[in-house]
Amino acid sequence: MKKTFLLVAALAATSTLLAQDDLVIYGDVTSGVEWHNFAGPTNVQEVDNPTPDAVNSTAKCISMNRPKETGGSDEIGWPWEGALSESFSVPNITDYNSISMLVKKPYPGKVCLELQSPTGGSGMIYAEYTATDDSWQKLTFPIINVSGLGATGLTKILIEIHREDENNNDDFEDCMMYADEITLHKAMPEFGFNGEDKIAGGWIPFPGDEFNRKARIVTNPDQTGINTTDKCLWIKREKNDEVFSGAINRNFKVNNLNEFKCMTMMVKKSIAGPVSLELQSPGEEKKQILTADYTEVGRWQKLEFVFPDNLLEGAPLQIIILQAHVVDTKEDASFTEPMDIYVDELYLLSETVSIPLYSKDKKEIVRTEIYDIRGMLMTTFGANEEVIIDNLEKGVYVVRQTDKEGNVTVEKIMNK
Repeated sequence: MKKTFLLVAALAATSTLLAQDDLVIYGDVTSGVEWHNFAGPTNVQEVDNPTPDAVNSTAKCISMNRPKETGGSDEIGWPWEGALSESFSVPNITDYNSISMLVKKPYPGKVCLELQSPTGGSGMIYAEYTATDDSWQKLTFPIINVSGLGATGLTKILIEIHREDENNNDDFEDCMMYADEITLHKAMPEFGFNGEDKIAGGWIPFPGDEFNRKARIVTNPDQTGINTTDKCLWIKREKNDEVFSGAINRNFKVNNLNEFKCMTMMVKKSIAGPVSLELQSPGEEKKQILTADYTEVGRWQKLEFVFPDNLLEGAPLQIIILQAHVVDTKEDASFTEPMDIYVDELYLLSETVSIPLYSKDKKEIVRTEIYDIRGMLMTTFGANEEVIIDNLEKGVYVVRQTDKEGNVTVEKIMNK
């Protein structure tokens, strides 16, 4: 495979990298890079590429055995087992915006790069391997969470090539996994999320940890409507969960939000109600909550989150907390069973989108539904019935109207 440059090994098997556009820190032509086992008997070594293909035709790559469970206290298939190298010297990792790496393994799942400095500082960045045919796939990791590396820069990389807890997974067996072509890029990774193209990394449950299984990628349960993608994010919402429960992604990187006007997202759930996105800057220093109302019960609906002026006070966007059903269900007697919530197609847009509002000819309306701000259905009116809200308490309500052709319009109204 042709490279744009060659790294020359320095003393003590350390490659010193200068600031260029693209820097291959491990690849087919690099030398002086050594890899070691980390956390378990992963048998890390450099081997011949087992399956050269159009994605990766190089001669050599890193291999590591990922055991399910081997019995010893330090050998039980930890999610963070992998390959560690201390062969690098990158003085200013923040000069770069992303790291790419080629991965090949038998199982889809999360991959983690833990970047470390000689003083113990570290930053963890994630991407998702989605191939199901054991083929090579190029992953992109936004360079975030690296402030802890400090002025000493990057000297170690730990590849946690399958960061999944598989000890109790009957479908998982010991397997060989491979990594190659680790490259630093000045270019920004593309922003966006959908179930198929997870360049921005993975979502994990919030609050909670990544192994409690209340947020993961699943098959799209309804591909007949406006969202025909194969995969989407699934979130489980239970009665006693907090109103801000959902999923968190710490792996975005958008330096200039002023270039964008809004964010759109597909949502599907069995109960109407508000959905919020909490946007945060690196280190959670700046925060902003944006909310939209979900009203298309049981169907995919495209929501729009309009940006206020000076969002995050000009700070970059790094973290999104997706609060999937911002309703207090703890004291709600009608909320008993866990709710499945599906999310997909999260994108930044430079212009606001047109979402239809409450503008149909009354003669065309066959059904009107009134929801309170929590998403609870208050009352329903049929065709030719007069819509009356005087008997409702003062406050904000959501009106959902369906016409003869099945088209739906939505609007917020105030009952004074």
